[in-house]
Amino acid sequence: MPWFAWIAIIAILVWGGISLYGMASGKPLPWSEDTTDPQELEKLKKRIDALESGQAKPELERRIDRIEAKVDKRELRDNQHDAWERQAKELGLDQGDDQNTAGH
Repeated sequence: MPWFAWIAIIAILVWGGISLYGMASGKPLPWSEDTTDPQELEKLKKRIDALESGQAKPELERRIDRIEAKVDKRELRDNQHDAWERQAKELGLDQGDDQNTAGH
C-alpha cells in the first residue's frame, strides 16, 4: 500500500476517535455546528429586543427600509415573471426551444 494511503487511513481513524470521544463525553467539539456561545446568544437577544421595542439606531432603520424595498422589488419582479410564464403557457409558447430546434 502506498505511503499516502496510510496518511488517509490514520487521519480517518483519528477523526473517528475524536468523534466517538465527543459523543461519549457529551461535550460538543470546537468545530461542530452545535457549539454556541452563551454570551453571543445574550447579545443577540438584546439586539432583537431593541429592534422590536423600536430603539434601533436611525442608520439601522434606513438599512432595514432599503432591504424591505429590495424585497418588494424582487417580489414584484417574480410576480411579473410568473405572469409572463402563465401567459406563455396559455399561448402555447412554453414549448418554444424544443419544437423550434427539432426541425432545423
